[in-house]
Amino acid sequence: MHRRTLAGSGLAAAGLVLAGIQFIHAIQQTDIPVAIAVDATPFVAMGLALSYAGYWLARDDTFEETAARVVVWGAGATVAFAAVAALVLFSQQVTTGSLDRAAYLTVDILTVGALTGVLVGLYDARSRHRLRALETERDRVAAFGRKAADVNNYGRAIATAGSDDAIAAYITEAISSLTGIDETAVLRVRDDEAELLSNTVRTAGAERVGKLARAVRDEPRGDVVAHGDAPPVDLGETVRDVLTAVVTERDGTTTVVVAADTGPASTDEQDRKLLELVVAHATVRLDELTAQPAQ
Repeated sequence: MHRRTLAGSGLAAAGLVLAGIQFIHAIQQTDIPVAIAVDATPFVAMGLALSYAGYWLARDDTFEETAARVVVWGAGATVAFAAVAALVLFSQQVTTGSLDRAAYLTVDILTVGALTGVLVGLYDARSRHRLRALETERDRVAAFGRKAADVNNYGRAIATAGSDDAIAAYITEAISSLTGIDETAVLRVRDDEAELLSNTVRTAGAERVGKLARAVRDEPRGDVVAHGDAPPVDLGETVRDVLTAVVTERDGTTTVVVAADTGPASTDEQDRKLLELVVAHATVRLDELTAQPAQ
């Protein structure tokens, strides 16, 4: 059972018990309906509010990691208010020599303390959750900034590459750096042939990689396509996702990138957009090299 479910159920039960005790105390002290309503309503409402807070805690997965803190806050405030009740009763005993309504006063103060502590705990838990979310977003933005800088560096390197093989090597390195995928092949496909310009794929042989490249050669140029675990050609059971991209297409010859992801984390849309920038740099440079006259 989830921690938040246990904590929320406990708080809800405690709230119902306190609400019931408050109602019983009200009818024990008087039989006048108006007096019962005035005495019982605020404290019964507090007990029911505590139950609702427990229900909310159990239902909201935001509190899964901080449910214990809410309970600690509630318990701590209850103990603190119990100490206040003890001081009040001691003062009453000293000044009047009587402890009339001691039980009623104690339960009233405990009800207020429990509700106060739980509400403060919920606020503290949500504040910590928001702080973690902000820290996660900060880290994500920082990581994206580093990757964008890498894309710029790879773009400059590709722009000065002197051969197709060098460009293929930069693409392979860029994919590994940006996504953590270390099994990448860059192929030149024509008719039924596939020439490997760069290949670090270990989960499948060159023949299957070439077959996949031929199967995706009609994809829109420049788009990085994620095929998941069901690509047109199977590259092995350990492959969780396959990324492909058509870099250039000229005179019946197509340059294709195939990346086999075998890691635990999959690429997201932002990673694919960054890879498309790398592919765009490669497209421009390959077209330039193709257009250059033979030396």
